[in-house]
Amino acid sequence: MKLLWIDDEIDLLKPFIYLLQQEGYEVKTATSGEDGVGLAEKEVFDLIFLDEIMPGVDGLEVLRKIKSENSQQLVVMVTKSEEEDLMNKAYGGWVDDYITKPFSFNQLLSVLNRTLKRRVIISEKMAEEYATQFRSLPEPRDHNEWVEYFKSLVSWDLRLLEFGGKDLKDIQEERKREANAGFVKYVVEEYQAFLQGKGPVLSNKVFSHYVLPLLQEGPVHFVIFDSMRLDQYNKLLPYMRDYYETQSQFYYSILPTATPYSRNALFSGLLPLEILQQYPQYWSFEEKGQNRFEKELFTEQLKRHNLRIKFSFYKLSSIAEIERNVDAIVNDKHDIVIVIVNFFDLLLHSIPGRGDMKGILDDERVLLNLLGYWFPLSPIFEIFKNLAKQKSRIVLTTDHGFIRVRRPTIVYGGRTISPNLRYKYGHALRVDGKTALLLNNPGELSLPSDDPSVRFAIAKDDFYFIYPTKPTEYEKEFKYTFQHGGISMEEMILPLAVLKPR
Repeated sequence: MKLLWIDDEIDLLKPFIYLLQQEGYEVKTATSGEDGVGLAEKEVFDLIFLDEIMPGVDGLEVLRKIKSENSQQLVVMVTKSEEEDLMNKAYGGWVDDYITKPFSFNQLLSVLNRTLKRRVIISEKMAEEYATQFRSLPEPRDHNEWVEYFKSLVSWDLRLLEFGGKDLKDIQEERKREANAGFVKYVVEEYQAFLQGKGPVLSNKVFSHYVLPLLQEGPVHFVIFDSMRLDQYNKLLPYMRDYYETQSQFYYSILPTATPYSRNALFSGLLPLEILQQYPQYWSFEEKGQNRFEKELFTEQLKRHNLRIKFSFYKLSSIAEIERNVDAIVNDKHDIVIVIVNFFDLLLHSIPGRGDMKGILDDERVLLNLLGYWFPLSPIFEIFKNLAKQKSRIVLTTDHGFIRVRRPTIVYGGRTISPNLRYKYGHALRVDGKTALLLNNPGELSLPSDDPSVRFAIAKDDFYFIYPTKPTEYEKEFKYTFQHGGISMEEMILPLAVLKPR
């Protein structure tokens, strides 16, 4: 059993270290937070003892750095104080236990055994509970049951993040793949009915269904985190609950689950084909700038609802932009304040020295760990905290999710095929029907086209499109990357929170 002890007064702890060695533990030491973090990055330790107060980088900061590299690492905080504020901060940073100075060797052994055994016990009970829960869950039959099933899967993702063993995580991944296969089949069969209003709330009904009733009671901030998935939302929600009463609801993104379609539908209150038919000047078939008329589309939606209200519109693509606009957003007194945050890209750019992103993000759970450390310190969270002080009500949602693609499928067609990896449109498209939904008439799913011969292909499950020329190179380049635009639970089933200040 291998331990690391980080303390600037390590010499005073030599008697304890000696006794631990006599008990069979291998103990390495570090006299500064920086050295401790360096050792934790290079070697694997069963448990780390970490002093709370050290010169330079203090214990809580060291804890954050260690856990951001390896969320599974067990850490026991050694502290001189049991103050509630300190313990809240420590446990908020995922410290696994603590011991208060001065302590005896028996107390040290007690916390050591308790912490090490705790993980084993939790893992064993978790495996039993996992098997029991999914044995009792019936196959979903409608859109509401699919939401509940997906919520259950995502909840287990977060629980397994800390305590799940490799075998249980592998079972969970296989269960998600099977669930997505069933979900895809359900969506393909029912999507036309969805468009007719016989199913979940879709992107084009979000404003009328969720935002409009709140607006009738007073001003609202409408915040859209671009490309936020349910697991990320669940990771953020505990921070919001300190400041807001939260009510979570769900809606489905339209197809394709991509910004030019889903977000234009969100702001216009219309399906893409309806936008082209009613406001052709605001629909673009060009690849760039397809969302440049969101403000105009929202204005038209307000007119159709006979709403004579004022709104403001913020699109924030960088941390610098957010920092510049914090005060303006918080103090904005318009009836509705719309804030679009380039959420997913900002999260990725928060990774210091990102280097090979594909290597860093081989495990999707790494992304959740990063989010847990980045968001509370970001100016985005500062906006939410300040809005709570202003007693502002917020609707927080996203336009679509994303999925980590794993399986390539070849798409054939003419020279002018759109470049997206999860959906394609172009002339004479051909693709395997098992891997993608092929639409000979896009209008059937209310999708616009500028030529009758244009077809749409929308990827299913975790497939992504590659071309028949150089297929091996395309497969290697894009495999395991995060993409959106297709049919999957991760992309389609979206959270929406109504936040009311406490």
